[in-house]
Amino acid sequence: MVLLELPSIGSQVVRTAPASYTKIVVKGMTRAEMILKVVMAPHEPPVVFADNYIKLLADCNTDTFQKVLDMKGLKRSEQSGMLEIFRQRLPAPLSGTDTTGSVSQAAPTPEQESSRIRKLEKLIKKRL
Repeated sequence: MVLLELPSIGSQVVRTAPASYTKIVVKGMTRAEMILKVVMAPHEPPVVFADNYIKLLADCNTDTFQKVLDMKGLKRSEQSGMLEIFRQRLPAPLSGTDTTGSVSQAAPTPEQESSRIRKLEKLIKKRL
């Protein structure tokens, strides 16, 4: 994978990228992959689209949701209804010690993460 090899490209010494760099690349590419999945998903029915966005991105920001709708090429008149549905579908804040509202999941292995990135690279190449 090109992004993970970037720190050593052109170097005579073959070594793996630092763990902190790998972590940042994988995190960023995973988010980009989720955004692409949401953008490429059909927006009808709107309730399913909003739920899919919340599930894949775990982002409760209406500005980000509107940017995704812009990427999909939806008109402002279509976006207003989608935004209202999105606001209704947002999870209520939980009371107690965990205020993030996120469900803890096991971290994917590096093999799973690199596989995801390879799939994303192939998808991008197909689209270009």
